[in-house]
Amino acid sequence: MRIQVKGKLNNIFKRGDYTNKDTGETKEGKYQLEFMTQKEVIKGAGFETVIEKISIPDELYPKYKDMIGKDIVVNVGAMAQNRRVIFYGVA
Repeated sequence: MRIQVKGKLNNIFKRGDYTNKDTGETKEGKYQLEFMTQKEVIKGAGFETVIEKISIPDELYPKYKDMIGKDIVVNVGAMAQNRRVIFYGVA
């Protein structure tokens, strides 16, 4: 199954490095795409604009770096976290 998220790219930024508290291992921060998308509030009642952030692998940064202000489509994976679906970019 393939999942895609569509929206207008507002910004790209790199998150700070992450240190695992248990092991002390530090991992380099990932790039994040920040974009606006629309989410249906109540079926048939309208949409609200939502700002989403999706982390992407470093190798995808060149693909999106010059697309700020444009509509984009991102292939994503999904996982549940705290009763929410979290998306992450996949190559």
